[in-house]
Amino acid sequence: MTDTYSPIPELNLLAEFEGSVDDLYAAGFSLDTFGRDNTFLKDPELEARLILFAEANASGSLYALWRVDDRTDLATLPVAILGDEGGIHLVARDIREFLQFLASLEEEPCCDWDEPLGFRDSEPVPCRDEYLAWLDRNFGLAPLEDPYDSVEAALMELGKAFTTWIYPLIPDAVYSPCHELNLLWEFEESLDGDYAAGFGLAVEFGEYGYGEAPENPELAESLVPFAVANSSDALYVLWRVDDRTDLATLPVAMLSSEGEVHLIARDMREFLQFLASLDGEPWNDSGRIAFRDSEESPGREAYIAWLDRHFGLAPVDAPGTVVEAAQAELGERFAAWLAPRVGRA
Repeated sequence: MTDTYSPIPELNLLAEFEGSVDDLYAAGFSLDTFGRDNTFLKDPELEARLILFAEANASGSLYALWRVDDRTDLATLPVAILGDEGGIHLVARDIREFLQFLASLEEEPCCDWDEPLGFRDSEPVPCRDEYLAWLDRNFGLAPLEDPYDSVEAALMELGKAFTTWIYPLIPDAVYSPCHELNLLWEFEESLDGDYAAGFGLAVEFGEYGYGEAPENPELAESLVPFAVANSSDALYVLWRVDDRTDLATLPVAMLSSEGEVHLIARDMREFLQFLASLDGEPWNDSGRIAFRDSEESPGREAYIAWLDRHFGLAPVDAPGTVVEAAQAELGERFAAWLAPRVGRA
């Protein structure tokens, strides 16, 4: 490889370094032809926006630059991984952060449709120390404390734009078309236990996999399920109050197993605060929301820390205050919309 390997000076220096060592220097990694053929993606938009440049693991996953816009400095483009088993995931906000990500890898990354980015055992990396010295000498950079630090930073800064772009092209690439829910899914997958009373994201966003869909088709279409709400198979749903595209701004409701629908929160971020405040699981008590005792959620403190880190939000004093705020602002409109769809006068 020569200094004309790519239009990116950082990658040209990396190509020179790779040519100077005779073994692996980052887990699973090796440069490939910059801008290699990507027609296997079989979509003109994907082919135009993903620039392949490296192997990511021993089974054929690839790293690509994501043309998030039409900027000319390609070194500032985000980096994504394309899993050999499927899936696509952001790993860094730009090339220099990506170089730190590589330096931090103890295992090679893996990616598929059903799980967030993960890591698995890889071959030994004999030239890692040489790479760390090269990274410091050329850029004054050191490994990250954890490789997932750059992944999380990319998701926090660019995840919303990435979701907006990728979901219409490959819906399975993310949990949902709602960025906040995608971040929550990443968090949920990282835990072994519950983190909010009665709560768990649904297997398939928008599918009535738990409980029963409303008999009225218009009601079912306008209430988009995304999570289990309690042990009685109630569901949390987004209320499509209008045709807005930012689903995080839609109100959240609970659909009980008896078919009752209750407003919970005015938008997704308020709903996330509601979850953080739960001491018991919500349920339908004769047409109103009540809370009943449930097992303690072992991941609650981790969830509260996650909520603060990502959104600067904290639990409210009582979950009922979120419900009351939603009812006060939207209750009359919701009731008027709901009544003809559930056969009420």
